[in-house]
Amino acid sequence: MSIKSSRLRRRPSATSHHGFQQDLGAFSLTLLTLGGIMGSGLFMASGLVIKRAGPAALILYVLGAWAMYLEISALGEMSIASPTPGSFLNYTRVVLGPGWTFVAGWIFWLSSVLTMSSEATAASLFSRLWFPQIPLWVWSLVYSVFIISVNFVSVRGFGTVEDIMAGIKSIAVLLFLGVGTLAVTHLLPATPPSVAASGFHTFLSHGGLFPHGWIGSLPAFLLVLFAYAGTGVIGLAAAETKDPKKTIATSIRWTTGLITVMYVGSIILILNLIPWHHMSSSVSPFVLAVKASNLPYGASIMNFVLLFAVLSTMNAALYSNVRVLYGLAHANQAPKVLGKLNAKGIPGNAIWMSAGLLGLTIILAFALPHKAYGYLVTATGFQAMFIWIMVLLTQIYYRPYIQRHHPERLSYRLWGFPYTTYLVMAIVVIGIVASPLAKTEAVGAVVGFGGIVLAWLAWIFLRHRLLASNTD
Repeated sequence: MSIKSSRLRRRPSATSHHGFQQDLGAFSLTLLTLGGIMGSGLFMASGLVIKRAGPAALILYVLGAWAMYLEISALGEMSIASPTPGSFLNYTRVVLGPGWTFVAGWIFWLSSVLTMSSEATAASLFSRLWFPQIPLWVWSLVYSVFIISVNFVSVRGFGTVEDIMAGIKSIAVLLFLGVGTLAVTHLLPATPPSVAASGFHTFLSHGGLFPHGWIGSLPAFLLVLFAYAGTGVIGLAAAETKDPKKTIATSIRWTTGLITVMYVGSIILILNLIPWHHMSSSVSPFVLAVKASNLPYGASIMNFVLLFAVLSTMNAALYSNVRVLYGLAHANQAPKVLGKLNAKGIPGNAIWMSAGLLGLTIILAFALPHKAYGYLVTATGFQAMFIWIMVLLTQIYYRPYIQRHHPERLSYRLWGFPYTTYLVMAIVVIGIVASPLAKTEAVGAVVGFGGIVLAWLAWIFLRHRLLASNTD
């Protein structure tokens, strides 16, 4: 399908959508975005990245932070120009056409549900540190019910809950950076000799910077990019912010700064506190690092905080995917019942649909308790990066569109356009292509790619009916 031939001439509104509560300020939006980004991709999957890439993981995380900044800036540019429900999908529909919108929208929704599933599985793994006798699927069910319930409160109430959870994990990571720095610099009295003897030289102690070669490190890059996914929240919440122009721009600056410091700083400390080849696929590297620091009850406290962290990400993911369903319903690309708001201004029917698929994925935790997280995180990362590509592709065409029709709205711009946009797309493609080279990620990559193929097949079979409904 040609991009140019399938464009629509429908112009998005610059005002927020009627019915949504405009209660989110810059602080709440930043915490909500942090909640959407900072989850098991950092707290659990980083151990897999370090185990596979060695000290080169630090380079991958720095590159990932830079890519995230450019991607979220591209999304912010469009969201400030047209703060409407549905985020980038509204802009995709205008400049790329209904087919691309349908596929991107449903993959966004599926990716968000898989994110919820991976976060629920990670939360269950953290819980089993204290209660190993309770099956993984039981914890997954309990946490799923809790997060679904939270999303049925008002937007202000939801924002308060998310503020608390995202605030706890942000403060915890900053404290981890402080305590870890004290341990590495030998200023922590309880530091054991094994940690006191560590330092930057440990980066090169076991095979050098690239123990598996630089090509051998690339398959881990998709998991790094997944750790920075979740940026879509900032666009999806645009219609529920008090002052989109000011709020979104401020939130982008705060989010990118905090995420970069916390991610890169954490990886540096973990690599100093624990030899890279001692990483575990079932225990968070943060818990291992705190154990190495020999702090009393430190591991249990950190494990508890990480539980809050992944639940926060799960919460933000549900918030995102139900807003996408709402947008698809109003674009006649999903059942119209999903586009209805309840008395609290919340798309309740969309929440129930997402909850239904989440319930199905809990079966995976029951059937494959030891492999569920690895499969889910790779599949989620694969589809999340497809969404990044769609955001960037949309921005390439939407910038000229806004310049022609509403140049006064283009108050926030991605620098280096279009070269920076193309560069980030190339980085993402490298991560996607390299992922299946790792045997442990091949299954997840196949599932992620399969979801994209199914979405395109669904569009091929349904396009005539959907296009007809748009002309009614």
